[in-house]
Amino acid sequence: MSAFVVSEAAPVGASFTSSLAPHLEAYLKLMRAVGRRYERVERILRQLDRFVAKEPQEGVILTRDLLGRWLASAPHLAPATLRAHASAARQFCRYMARIEPRTWIPDGSLCPARIPRFQPHIFSVSDLRNLFAAANQCPSKHWWLRTQSLQTLLLLLYATGLRINEALLLRLADVDLDQRILFVAETKFFKARWVPFSTSLAEQLHAYRAVRDVAITASNPDDPFFISSRRRPYSYSHVHRTFQRLLQEVGIDTSATRRGTARLHDLRHTFAVHCVLRWYREGADVRAKLPLLATYLGHASVLSTHVYLHATTAILEEASQRFERVYGSLGIAPQEEICDVLG
Repeated sequence: MSAFVVSEAAPVGASFTSSLAPHLEAYLKLMRAVGRRYERVERILRQLDRFVAKEPQEGVILTRDLLGRWLASAPHLAPATLRAHASAARQFCRYMARIEPRTWIPDGSLCPARIPRFQPHIFSVSDLRNLFAAANQCPSKHWWLRTQSLQTLLLLLYATGLRINEALLLRLADVDLDQRILFVAETKFFKARWVPFSTSLAEQLHAYRAVRDVAITASNPDDPFFISSRRRPYSYSHVHRTFQRLLQEVGIDTSATRRGTARLHDLRHTFAVHCVLRWYREGADVRAKLPLLATYLGHASVLSTHVYLHATTAILEEASQRFERVYGSLGIAPQEEICDVLG
């Protein structure tokens, strides 16, 4: 089994080389000061920097012609990727326009047609039961702890809404089974957070930890919680491939998603949707509770959380029933107990 540490995006490497170099570095420093990593933006701007460095004259001004030629220099890119490049360029041009007024700020004509928002797959409770059962039966030829690791990892993703990389990089010291709380170290927005979890998930984690301690007799607090035969965290690519095989085995239909396949990240979307659905059924004030969900998920603001909330049939039905109860015919606690989805 191939396993290795999940690679992190490379930090700022060699300096920019074009005449825009000091402005690019200052721009990224400013943007990161607001709490975002901007790793993808940096990679895009490095491509722009290399393109500008080939221009014959010094003191290049970002004109419509230059930016158009830059985007046209990569015809192999998918429309969504081109939009990301155009968006990164637009934001940088807005910054540069304050320094060089002749800078052209791109408008919508620079971008390809808008790509429909990705439609995630929201798993039903039945889907989850089948998925977890299949994970429990997943054979492993080289590392007998792999089956327990996989099932426990998927349970954790659904029951806490963690990002996959957050779960894979958990250390033993980050999982307090007695207090039923996880410590998620510096993540997407340079933020650390504590994530409480339910009693039933604690039982599953206890069971996994007992098996893990048999397999790894000498552990230290910095060892990965989900550990491979090489005593390293599992790679995202390995878990993703196994997850896709499980979806096929249990026959979960993901054709409604734009790409026709579900992602590990869709377990996080499912967590959020099921959490809101529970609040509706309990009669809670969903709008007042959304900031709690945003904090629990580690979002920078409640606006980020809205991306995870999709108008599923179940939520629409609950909202409709609540409306009728209030107006007549005018028509965050941890996730559901694991025993509910395990059957």
